[in-house]
Amino acid sequence: MTGKRAGTLLEMMHPIEHFTLARAWEGLTDDEFFWEPFTTTWSIRRQDQCRTPNPFGAGEWVADFAIPEPAPVPMTTIAWLYWHIGSMPGRLCDIDFLGGTRTMASGWTSPYLTHHPIFTSAAEAVTALRDGWQRLREAIERADDDQLEVTTAGYTYAAGVLPLVVGPPGPAHTATHFIAATLTEVGHHGTQIGALRDVYAWRRSAAADTAT
Repeated sequence: MTGKRAGTLLEMMHPIEHFTLARAWEGLTDDEFFWEPFTTTWSIRRQDQCRTPNPFGAGEWVADFAIPEPAPVPMTTIAWLYWHIGSMPGRLCDIDFLGGTRTMASGWTSPYLTHHPIFTSAAEAVTALRDGWQRLREAIERADDDQLEVTTAGYTYAAGVLPLVVGPPGPAHTATHFIAATLTEVGHHGTQIGALRDVYAWRRSAAADTAT
């Protein structure tokens, strides 16, 4: 029988998946994935094409970033957003309170503190997010209330260090807090992906109308 804490989290997951993530992943094309609405848009790029001073990534591909962030913060491509959240649900399953060996304080779930994979196609990104979301659902279904009430420290960023590295352990919260925070992060960036897909579709439609 699903516990009260797990039941609440699963109830949160359902509308996020049904109303937000479905729009973020169903039928996503590579053209949408890499589309840049402005010349200042942050995206993922090969190292030799990167134009930002503090990108994230350890291989051929990196994710644009700058510290301090510009004001206003540049818009991002769908590809950048998938780098940011695509592996986050699966990585949460690696945390000790869900049966894994990692700790929240290690920064394992943060793309700014550990090298999250950079997806170079829409199909690869969608598969990672779908699979990680399913893994997280299954991990929550297995968790009892005692497990989800375990208190643990979060991560912090070390002050004044570039590239960003983990600082001292942050404030302690329950496992439920960290899981809910991840669901919120995935949900709100998933909404951004859906909005970018809408703008992409409307611009293509407007361009087609102009051409005729």
